[in-house]
Amino acid sequence: MRPFSISILWVLVLLVPLAAQDRSTDTLDIYVIDVEGGEATLFVSPSGESLLVDTGWPGFDNRHAIRIATAAADANISRIDHLIVTHFHTDHMGGSHQLAEQLPIVNYLDHGVTVDQGERQRSAFERYVNLRDNGVHWVVRPGDRVAVDGLNVQIIASDGEVLTSPLPGAGQPNPACEGFTFHGEDILSRYGDAEDQRSVSAFVGFGQFRTLIMGDLTWNKEFPLMCPDNKVGLVDLYLVSHHGSDTSGSRALVEAIAPRVGVMNNGPQKGGGPQTFEILAGVQTLEDLWQNHYAVSIGDANMEERFIANLQDFAPPEDSSAVHLGQGHWIHISARRDGSFTCLLYTSDAADDTPCVDLGGR
Repeated sequence: MRPFSISILWVLVLLVPLAAQDRSTDTLDIYVIDVEGGEATLFVSPSGESLLVDTGWPGFDNRHAIRIATAAADANISRIDHLIVTHFHTDHMGGSHQLAEQLPIVNYLDHGVTVDQGERQRSAFERYVNLRDNGVHWVVRPGDRVAVDGLNVQIIASDGEVLTSPLPGAGQPNPACEGFTFHGEDILSRYGDAEDQRSVSAFVGFGQFRTLIMGDLTWNKEFPLMCPDNKVGLVDLYLVSHHGSDTSGSRALVEAIAPRVGVMNNGPQKGGGPQTFEILAGVQTLEDLWQNHYAVSIGDANMEERFIANLQDFAPPEDSSAVHLGQGHWIHISARRDGSFTCLLYTSDAADDTPCVDLGGR
């Protein structure tokens, strides 16, 4: 690395693919969209079928919904076929209403019911429930498959449960489990762990290309997924867990999956924790790490500017008020069936796209 409850009806759905949207490419395109430290990642298969994971924050004059819709237009799609809401925190589900005004959403997938009991949290959840009731709603569990034409999408964690059987080709003993230290109540209570640990996490495969998107699945929940055996196997692209927060992304996970590239969907003052950078720096297979934002709190520990999509937030360490009011820039990964992939840093327009690394298959 450079410095730095599903029902039997679901089976029927698998047999009736959605009509393809207009695409003229043989790549899986992944857009890691800037929603200011929330989560929004768009997967578009060669057939044009789309999977969006999370919708970012509400408010801000529809800013985040517009950014997602702009990425969808870049991928030449006009609807969201499958929306996974990883968990019921506002930075992950809050933008769903505004997005639905920009793009039709067909299928809603999540872990069911929030465990948060605060009045504000319950109100936000009920508003989301009213929206998902207008579409087709699925409660997903580990081992479930999501029917995206051309892709292998499998749920590996949901509602506090994880896979009990390894994915094909996985299941090897994980030496990184040795010395695993669980996070205690001091960390769990401070970071609102209850919903995070119920995050829906998914494996996405395209030919020989493999990636993971974890939501905010917590450090402690990574243990039964990865220890004593690695139930996931190797991946090419690691979409860094939990915005890069130190409450996720343990060595037991990251060293075992041995990613070749990491992409961190952090915000200027959210995620991008020092422990996360330290763990990633120790992964021998990692060739590059890309950030959605300059992380204000860690200063020089950030990657070089050419690895950061949004630099508008740069500020001296003593200025903790840095905010991002400008245009959001995405990171676009384009994967091929042989396991090779490229990525672009989107800046102001297509002419200014900055090419990332072009990696061949393993």
